[in-house]
Formats: sequence, structure tokens, C-alpha cells
Amino acid sequence: MPIYAPSLPPRPVLDQGLPPALVIARFDIRRVLSQRMGRFFGFMFVVSLLIQLTMLYVKYLLNTNAALSGIKDFANQVLTQGPEFHASILTMSGWLTSLLWFQVALVGGGLVARDSLYRIRPLMYAHPVRPIDYLAAKGLFAAGLPFVILLPFVFLPWGISLLIAGLSGPVSLWAPLYLLPAALIIALIMGAVTLGASSLAASPRAGFGWVLGISLGSSAIGGLLSGLLHQPIWMAISPQALVGAWPDLLCRVADPKLNWLPTVIGTFAHLVLWTFVAARRTRPSEAVL
Repeated sequence: MPIYAPSLPPRPVLDQGLPPALVIARFDIRRVLSQRMGRFFGFMFVVSLLIQLTMLYVKYLLNTNAALSGIKDFANQVLTQGPEFHASILTMSGWLTSLLWFQVALVGGGLVARDSLYRIRPLMYAHPVRPIDYLAAKGLFAAGLPFVILLPFVFLPWGISLLIAGLSGPVSLWAPLYLLPAALIIALIMGAVTLGASSLAASPRAGFGWVLGISLGSSAIGGLLSGLLHQPIWMAISPQALVGAWPDLLCRVADPKLNWLPTVIGTFAHLVLWTFVAARRTRPSEAVL
């Protein structure tokens, strides 16, 4: 009886559909959207945005209503206008960025750590997923989340200012040209730290601790060195200080917390360091069963 070779399944088509990096990033986005903690942070960010819009309207009333001219001088001391006000749109005296750090740590701490805990990466690398695809997907989500959250804080106050007061409103017509690059750099710093910290952790809870530990620990060390050496440039080792320094520099605040040189060097060092750590920790040799 003749023996026939078994028929083989058709070769899979690998050049159709979304790139692997976008597929992995889409999965992470759907996972975050299904979690209830997004409602809490969404509520807090909406409240922060309403506070910003309320301050904007108060500035408009003080500048246009003659009946409020008596308290205008006092209000200008409390609600400063100009570059300081533009820079505070993205930071709110540190409140907004602190809340954003907490959310990034809670949501992004498990980006890589969850896959390490459940041994997911060997399965991904067995499919047509390269390490660069995996790293790009996680980095896109880690940096894209804070950037998307900051976008309403850039455009809504700017749009409301143009709507109620035109070109003479509290927010300058050119404010997005300064605030958008600041928001992008803030998102890149947070994304790099989150990605590197999550790759060092063995579980999502540990990733949350790693992100906060790097952020708070480096701030404590930078503050200690700045106080002992009487040189504020040492705060450039802190991601939190860098996040607060970029809006001041790009909006041309008269007395920024950090100058250009330490801010640029510190930002570059953090981006390179944590991206390198994440790339090393997500290599196929690290993804062992």
C-alpha cells in the first residue's frame, strides 16, 4: 500500500494586519480600560482640569470687570499671569504631575513585570514578534498614556481663553507651541522610567514600588546633594524635578528651578539609562520558562 506524505497547512500570511508592536500596545490599552482604577484617576484629572478652567475664567473677570478692579492687585499676587501661569498649566504647582506619576506607577508598573510573572514573553517570541517590537509596544503605551492625559490640559485652557477673550486672553495664542513639547518630554521621561522599572520587577506590585522608589528616591538624593553642596543642579538626577523643570524652561519663566544644561543632560541620561535597562531585561535570553 503506497504511503503518501501528509498534507501541510498553508503558510501563514505575515504581511497582513497590524504590526506586532501595535497589536501588543492595543492589548495593553484594552486591559487598562477594563480596570476600575481608571475611573478614579479619570475623576481626579477632570477635577484638576475644571480647577484650571475656573482659574482661567477668574483671570478673565479680573481683567474685564471694572467692579473687581479693587481686588485685582491681590489676585494677581495669588494667580500670577504670564510665563508662570503657562508653565503651571502642566504642573499645577506639582499636584498634577504627582498625580500623573502615581497613575503611571500603578498602571505602567505591570507592563513588563506582568509578562515576566506569567511567562508571556517566550510565547510572544515564538511568534513573529521581535524584541524591538515588544519594547516599542510597551514604550508606546508607557509614554503615550501620560501624553494623552496632558493633551486636554494644553488645548482646553487655550481654547477657552480664545473663546472668551480672543487674542487678549490669559493664555497666549502661541502657548501650545511651548506646552506641547513640554508635555511630550514629560511623557517620555515618565515612560522611560516606568518601562525600565517594570522590567526590573517580578510582579505588578513590585513594579509599582520600583517606579515610585526611583522617582521619590532620586528626588531625596538630589535634594540632599543640593542642600549639602549648595548647588541646585543636583536635582537634575530626579525625574520629578526634570518633569517640573521643562515647562518652566520652554515657557521662559524668569527664575526656573533648573537651568537648560543640567535639565538636558539629566533628561538624556534618564532616557538612555532606562531604555537600555528595559532592552536588556526583555531580551529573548531573559525570557526563560
